[in-house]
Amino acid sequence: MTERPLVSVVIPAYNAERFLGEAIESVLTQEYAPVETIVIDDGSTDGTAAVARSYDGVVVIEQENAGPAAARNAGFAACNGEFVAFHDADDAMTPDKLTVQMGRLLAGEGIDIVFGEQEVVVEPGAELPFWHEGSEVGLALPARPPDLAGEPLIHPMTMVMRREVFELVGEFDPSLQPAEDLDWAFRAAEAELEILRLPRIVLRRRVHPDSLTQDLASSRRGLFRAFKARIDRRRARAAG
Repeated sequence: MTERPLVSVVIPAYNAERFLGEAIESVLTQEYAPVETIVIDDGSTDGTAAVARSYDGVVVIEQENAGPAAARNAGFAACNGEFVAFHDADDAMTPDKLTVQMGRLLAGEGIDIVFGEQEVVVEPGAELPFWHEGSEVGLALPARPPDLAGEPLIHPMTMVMRREVFELVGEFDPSLQPAEDLDWAFRAAEAELEILRLPRIVLRRRVHPDSLTQDLASSRRGLFRAFKARIDRRRARAAG
């Protein structure tokens, strides 16, 4: 049997001891192998690093708090895989996520990035994110609200990509948090890469009272900055 390529999974984690174990286990129990798991402890003040180190084979890197974008960038710099996935510390992959997405990437179809659907699970005490308004808890992510109509229907933290794709698109931009993932997806689309979005749930996304999505004002500001950055790039290309 031909050896399958290594997939590196990068998990940024900040004060995530409550959920990190489940996130790591969802990676370690993937049907696909081989997988390299890298946790970036982003200056946590709780037991995040200890939780990560309790799992054999998990690479743990500690840094001063710089936000999830910088943590993902640091994780990518440390990874060894031909393929890369990013995973948040309070979410859980479905067991077949990497099998399904890598199957498409390795099928010889010239695909560069594969995205999937996510299921949103809202914990007691947490508010529905603004992009989830009007939907019921526990259902797959609904259609985008009208003000985002026409934008790419992709969910960045479900992505699996070729290593050279991330190198081409560039790092996550920390100045655009908490929409740095959407900004990255915009830049990937602008690079005219071959992007596939699977109509299949590959991620269970947890929304809890401490989620970044609970800061409505910050989330909307981040989206505004991401859209503005995209418009600025378009104008620069048109002018050039």
